[in-house]
Amino acid sequence: MNRPLPSDDALRSLHAQSLQALSPATLVRLRSARHSARTAHAGRWRWWLASACSLVIALGIGIQFVGPGDHQGPITTPIVAAEEDNGVLYDENPDLYLWLGDNDLAME
Repeated sequence: MNRPLPSDDALRSLHAQSLQALSPATLVRLRSARHSARTAHAGRWRWWLASACSLVIALGIGIQFVGPGDHQGPITTPIVAAEEDNGVLYDENPDLYLWLGDNDLAME
């Protein structure tokens, strides 16, 4: 099953023999197919280039619309409102603070 691979020279001579066995009409069809494949492949890079250029231009225009001063930061609440909410803490029972001061377990 494991046959050794033929050498490069053997493959070239086999290819030359097979080309001599083909009819001229078949060779013409093969050449035209090879030529059309080359031209179809050669035009693809133009589409990729056009798409990439369009993307770069669109990004450039988009960056111009969004200037450095157009960004709005998060809305912050005033500090005064936070100070007013802390007033609730002082309305608690003063006996709690006396108990905390006298109790050694609360300090641990």
